[in-house]
Amino acid sequence: MRQFLEIKSRYPDSILMFRMGDFYEMFFEDAVTVAPILDIALTSRDKGVENAVPMAGVPYHAISGYLRTLVERGMKVAICEQMETPEEAKRRKGPNIVRREVVRVVTPGALIDEDHLPLAEPNYLAALTIHGDQAPGKADAAIALLDISAGDFIVITATDEDTIRAELARFAPKEILAHAKHHPWIKAALGPGTPRLETPEAQPADDVAQRASALADGAKIELSAVMHRAASQVLAYAEATQPGQTLLIARMRRHEPAAHLVVDETTIRNLELFSTLRDGRRKGTLLWAVDATRTAMGARMLRSWLAAPARNLSTIRARADGIEALVAEAALRDELQSRLKDVRDVVRLAARARLGTIAPRELGALRDSLKALPDLCERVAELASRRTDGTVPPVLALGDDLLTDVRDDLIATLVDDPPAISREGGVIRTGADKALDEQRALRDGGREALAGIETRERERTGIPTLKIQHNRVFGYYLEVSKSHLSKVPKDYVRKQTLVNAERYVTEELAGYEAKVLGAQAQALARELELFAALRGRVSEAGERLCSIGERLATLDAVAGLAEIAARYDYVRPTMVEAPVLDIEQGRHPVVERMLDAGTFVPNDAALQAHGGNAGDKDARVWLITGPNMGGKSTVMRQVGLIAILAHAGSFVPAASATIGLVDRVFTRVGAADDLGRGDSTFMVEMRETAQILAQASPRSLVLLDEIGRGTATFDGLALAWAIVEHLHDQVGCRTMFATHYHELCGLEGVLAGLRNVHLTVHEHRGKIVFLHQIAKGPAGRSYGIAVGRLAGLPAAVLRRATRILGRLEADPYGAGKPQLDLFTPTAEALAAQSPAGPATDGVGAAAAEVLASLADADPDELSPRAAHALLRDLVERVREG
Repeated sequence: MRQFLEIKSRYPDSILMFRMGDFYEMFFEDAVTVAPILDIALTSRDKGVENAVPMAGVPYHAISGYLRTLVERGMKVAICEQMETPEEAKRRKGPNIVRREVVRVVTPGALIDEDHLPLAEPNYLAALTIHGDQAPGKADAAIALLDISAGDFIVITATDEDTIRAELARFAPKEILAHAKHHPWIKAALGPGTPRLETPEAQPADDVAQRASALADGAKIELSAVMHRAASQVLAYAEATQPGQTLLIARMRRHEPAAHLVVDETTIRNLELFSTLRDGRRKGTLLWAVDATRTAMGARMLRSWLAAPARNLSTIRARADGIEALVAEAALRDELQSRLKDVRDVVRLAARARLGTIAPRELGALRDSLKALPDLCERVAELASRRTDGTVPPVLALGDDLLTDVRDDLIATLVDDPPAISREGGVIRTGADKALDEQRALRDGGREALAGIETRERERTGIPTLKIQHNRVFGYYLEVSKSHLSKVPKDYVRKQTLVNAERYVTEELAGYEAKVLGAQAQALARELELFAALRGRVSEAGERLCSIGERLATLDAVAGLAEIAARYDYVRPTMVEAPVLDIEQGRHPVVERMLDAGTFVPNDAALQAHGGNAGDKDARVWLITGPNMGGKSTVMRQVGLIAILAHAGSFVPAASATIGLVDRVFTRVGAADDLGRGDSTFMVEMRETAQILAQASPRSLVLLDEIGRGTATFDGLALAWAIVEHLHDQVGCRTMFATHYHELCGLEGVLAGLRNVHLTVHEHRGKIVFLHQIAKGPAGRSYGIAVGRLAGLPAAVLRRATRILGRLEADPYGAGKPQLDLFTPTAEALAAQSPAGPATDGVGAAAAEVLASLADADPDELSPRAAHALLRDLVERVREG
């Protein structure tokens, strides 16, 4: 316990998994905490003793699943291994306690095992530093991100709260290091999905700070003081999780938010880029719809392109050039993608080699991946030979360094089918090392000699069933069944008696046993030594492996987008500097995949920032009206998704598209309360709209749906009106504004750059069919009651709603008719609304009530008993009147 407590004192915030033989044991509060979470028994170390130490354990071979559970709960786990055997502990001087050390600390942001990592997502650890004591919204701040599993190191300057929030949402770190006083702000900013928060060291060690500076110098990045502090903090924390190991960092890179189309957390959520609003799943998202990659590296690359679409025309066009080249070569594209399936996660394998955790089978996977490279290069070269200019788009090239030296080393050293673990040998190929071959020959020769002994002893004793066998307790022995015990020679020494047999040893057998076991032990020791050396050589090539991995990921992402473009009829957009947006026959990339082929209705969209007259191509604001379920939100979302795809370098689902560079896509669609903040739907709507109005520029694309619907009608209408005017007059950006406030349609004659459009509906005998087609002009009506009919509202409710609607449309302010009481309608009010009109000529109020009741009744839905009761009631009312 003294050893456990000493190590635990160095990792007080971690669950300490303490290796004891075949189990990882946890003690004291750690055991009490994890037992119910892992569903394991909570026991004690000294049963029956007062104040016994609580204890819980898990088998060492099953640790992976238990670790995953703890990490998913946001816990930090320190893995403490035995660094020597009990025999070695007894042989050395000093206490006989087995030496133990923490070999790694597992946290959500410091995962390296393939079993724990999401293959298609990065796993960033982030450090957020803010200069001085300023608030996040007004400070000089920086974010550093490090994916330990892939060696990706990013630094970002963030000068305001919105940038911090947007970049954290964009990169989605699994763990954030920040000063404790900023934890509440981070939780409020990121909401329910806030990752694990940790307080970093106040001042990273000098050597860590020097390493951060060296990485920046190597990447030719100038770090400000706050950026250097963030980089040092994330590096120090990451290194502390891998004690005694060296991290693989391919390079440090600076992320410039201004160089990318900004999609903040609201837009990521509303446009369902990576998870659906309904259930948080991947299926039904933009990433799901356009991901045809074949490698984990390519999937992560594609995700990064969608999370941070480029604003540099050269970058966008370079990716589109690669897609265009592969779209035109279907057979070659298929061959490329087929061979990419043979490529494993080269980058993460290189990182595990550097950390010393890579397994023999994973080295075999790396070998096979490198073996696939020449064939991939041949396919790309074949593409060049078919093009008129004889060149290959740069995004498809794999470069000159195919790591043939590493590949050949792995081929020459590893067996064809390496085992999952190295501790039992069988990893190194025969012929790879002379000393190992000699030990194996001695071992195998001893085995042959043992077989010879068995044959001779059978002949000498006349015992046909005599066998030489082996176990860990007795080593090699001769086993004789009891029916032949009378034939056992006197030189046999009894070792063990069984029910049906006796076990013996001889001097000759003991001699060969020592020889075999000695050779076997030396062979295993030599094999482990060779494996460690091979792992070291692969580690030395880590940066080169990351470089080829990045090229492979780019090739895979481009080939996947080409496959999507060819399969679903996407086109290359024309990207220009001018702030235009002209999409012909655009389609929603997700919705059309969810529907039967050919059933999605495409639509045009044309916007021009700072346009003049509201013509077909130069309106900067579209005011969209039409019924619920008519497709307003779908049209707006598809325009946003097409813009994001185009900036990512992808082809887009349309007949044609010309898109001017966009700096930010803003969305306000859907409605939801924010219970965590105590905010209503309307407050959430207003807060998000305020951010849009404050941040939008003439180059932005703004998509607003039903602004103002969460409050009183006139308040909502006034707010929506003012917001439209502000976006049109003050911001001048490309805007799509969907509304049910038909009063706003009159703005077309007032605001030069506003154009009314609507989603069409076909109406026949009171029933409607949504055509999902955009047409010029405002919608004639909202069709809310028709939608209620489709939803299954009772017929009586629908008829009543129809009469009330007619009254409101005739006199929306109630000036000409008595005010309708919501709970106890007066006879005068009913009479005023009845089909017969107000009571006259002695008919009276009672007759008006009878007429109103008859109008509300549905003969087809009345049972005979109900019809009789209604008739009796009406007769009594008339008689009383």
